[in-house]
Amino acid sequence: MKGKIEWIRVSAVVHSTEDREKVGEAISTLFPFEFEIAVSKAKGHYGNPMEYLEVELTKSSEIKKFWAYFLELLGEQVDEILKTIDEKIDDQNVLHIRIDKQKAYLGEVELTSGGDPIAVKLRLVTFPSKREKIIEFAKELCTTS
Repeated sequence: MKGKIEWIRVSAVVHSTEDREKVGEAISTLFPFEFEIAVSKAKGHYGNPMEYLEVELTKSSEIKKFWAYFLELLGEQVDEILKTIDEKIDDQNVLHIRIDKQKAYLGEVELTSGGDPIAVKLRLVTFPSKREKIIEFAKELCTTS
């Protein structure tokens, strides 16, 4: 299969009731190497102050290292992703995976469908760029490390 991960973005929202350092630590649970977190200010639905933390990986070596480590952390939960993979890929060919932010802070990596996750997004590229090919490539990514 010809395909590649163009980028990986790992992000989380820091609510006004949360500590940015702790949310950063939760994100770092997913990384096997040093990385930079970009911080941007945002406002919540009710005008409450929030921060948005994001790590973007574009170098293929970092992408490979992160993805292999991430799959290892997920373990058998990868099966859960595979079961609903077509629902997790949007119209821009981005695979969306949600990780429980509170558990990540405690060093556990667990998928969640609840609100306030750490979002892991992978932009997938295949040639040709057809939805079936993207889904096939995503499945392949999840089954080979």
